[in-house]
Amino acid sequence: MEELIKLSRKIAEKRNEYWLHDVFFTYQWWLLLGLTILPWILWWKLVDKKRIIEILLYGTVISLYSILLDDIGSHFTLWIYQYQLIPISARLNPIDLTVMPITFMIVYQYFKKWKTFLIAQTILAAGATFVAEPIFTWMEIYEPLNWEYYYSFLIYILLGVVNKWFVERLLYVGDSPPER
Repeated sequence: MEELIKLSRKIAEKRNEYWLHDVFFTYQWWLLLGLTILPWILWWKLVDKKRIIEILLYGTVISLYSILLDDIGSHFTLWIYQYQLIPISARLNPIDLTVMPITFMIVYQYFKKWKTFLIAQTILAAGATFVAEPIFTWMEIYEPLNWEYYYSFLIYILLGVVNKWFVERLLYVGDSPPER
């Protein structure tokens, strides 16, 4: 255990040094800062305030799944993030805590019926997988190591679908969701 503690301290030291000299104030860092703040401003303007608890529950669970999956992928070195907003985590927090939950919440809010939700969720998954991930790779923020983009596609769809089912079952126990 002592050896692991020493290695952990060394990794933290190297990560902080790398972040301070090679990440902080780069254009990638500024982008991540913007992706942490601006989507929440947009979301606040768009969110249906009458359903805010339901929508936030949906987004919070998406965020929890994103963090868990990101930690698993980072642990098994399926991918790495070369740029971080802050150096204390191996995961990409602006995506896990802002972009993922907000885009998923917008789909959940505007596409209430299952058929339209599935279509919108598939479009979201395709955009995230085949547009956003390659752009982040090109910008050197995200580097898949033992991962292919198309693996993400099914995961994004499943996250949205399972979470919609879960939230609706939780909120409407014994009832069906209201027609919207």
